[in-house]
Amino acid sequence: MNFTHYDLGGLEKGKTVEVVLNGNAANVFLMDHENMAKYVKAKPFKAIGGRMTFSPIRMQTIYEAHWHLVIDLPDGYGSVKSSYRFLKSAAANISLRPDIFRPTEAQINAVKSAAELEAKKPKSALDKEKKEPEKRLERIPPAQVTCPSCEALTMLGKFCMECGLLLQKACQSCESINPMQGKYCIECGTKM
Repeated sequence: MNFTHYDLGGLEKGKTVEVVLNGNAANVFLMDHENMAKYVKAKPFKAIGGRMTFSPIRMQTIYEAHWHLVIDLPDGYGSVKSSYRFLKSAAANISLRPDIFRPTEAQINAVKSAAELEAKKPKSALDKEKKEPEKRLERIPPAQVTCPSCEALTMLGKFCMECGLLLQKACQSCESINPMQGKYCIECGTKM
């Protein structure tokens, strides 16, 4: 199953998340940890969001929990780039009531295919002994930058959280989004 996943960690009730999409229409879901597990297993899950054809999208957490943000393509093909940031105070433009979503046929098939491939792998007593313990990935905190206008410390995003200055620009060669202070494109290396 192909999707973009952002682990937002523990968030309090009423935290506003702004998502910016660039590309095709996409499914955007804000869900707690329990529903994320259901989503990955292609089971019905509850989430805030749904199919989005506009950007930016603002959603709020409805209770204190460990939250996840997922972006996927409704038809399973196409491309979309995404980014998110937390807003200090903003109203959500998406309903605060979670809906029940059912996995698409493509999601169910992807989970089945992955399970079948796993089942076909040869298992031996030596493989079990050599298996390394699972390593937990540490959550990487969002990047912070100093705004060149108001000099406030702000999260790297499209705009400064304090004064609203544009902090990103598009590469003229590949159209990737880059930090305003970058000298070379982070995707193709073209001089900015």
